[in-house]
Amino acid sequence: MKRLFAAILCLCLLAGCGRTDSTGNTCRAEDEPTVGAEKAEPIGESFRIIQEKPDWLLLAKEEGGSAEVYTLSLRDVELTLDGEAFERNEPGAYQRFPDGTLTGALVEVAYDLVLETYPGQLAEVTAVNIRSDGFDDRCALYLRVLNDLWAVDEGLNNDITMLSVDLSQTGLSDSEQAAVAWVFGGEHGISETMTKSYEELAAEGYLSDTAPEVDGIPHWKDGCLFTIVEQNGQDSKNITGADPLPRTEEKSGAACQLPPAEAGQGQSDFCPVKMESGEPDALQNTVTFDAQKWRSALGAYFFTDCTASRDAQGHWGDYTVGAAAIS
Repeated sequence: MKRLFAAILCLCLLAGCGRTDSTGNTCRAEDEPTVGAEKAEPIGESFRIIQEKPDWLLLAKEEGGSAEVYTLSLRDVELTLDGEAFERNEPGAYQRFPDGTLTGALVEVAYDLVLETYPGQLAEVTAVNIRSDGFDDRCALYLRVLNDLWAVDEGLNNDITMLSVDLSQTGLSDSEQAAVAWVFGGEHGISETMTKSYEELAAEGYLSDTAPEVDGIPHWKDGCLFTIVEQNGQDSKNITGADPLPRTEEKSGAACQLPPAEAGQGQSDFCPVKMESGEPDALQNTVTFDAQKWRSALGAYFFTDCTASRDAQGHWGDYTVGAAAIS
């Protein structure tokens, strides 16, 4: 009788293990992946920290594509700095980073799940190692420039429902460009944020009166295009790529001039202070760029011949505006 009972139990167990899942495994112990998530083998990848918040980080995959922008929750995650324990709230924790922030630092993350949102969410994280080398916060520099552009001649952008940020002619990777655009749109409550150029917007029908046979003024009714172009020794061009920038100069020199509407408010982020020496330090890297916002052929604002330098730690300081222009 005991032998008969044992045989019946064995048959029941074999029947339970007879089901096969989509991978061909039988009797799987693991839970199924969360709906809307991509399961992967645990990996360690390198990201640039674009924005630091109390409970999460915005990351751009190093040299990644435009879709490779992620958030990383810092809740219940142990951090290391160059392989050693790192507690963000301890006094002096940020002393290895310029400007007292992780923004611009590289971080290595081991995870095995990406929640399919935008930005994607790194989940099931097993290790987060922040690096003190490779720091570069050029994304933070260009976010300051974009916000300064937003603040001048606000009539160009105060009623928009979408915007595009074209950083394709800068040294930022595609993932960094997309991350900067996402942050910039979020800061101004614009949910429909793109990274398209003037030509792409025109080709895809966002702009009006752009066809050669139309005797009109090209414009973007519902949006505004923000562009930063690093000069790299070449002549400045407007966002259509056709002609040199119009220059209604307000005094080119060591310090830019505030627009009339801003007069009397003193120094501001729009009018950054030059370094005391007046020239970039020999050890610093320097970039020269033009920044523009465009609503129409007759509604645009420009910062031209802007200059910024970074120090030996990779931190980009304030930038100077060579001249401001309006059309």
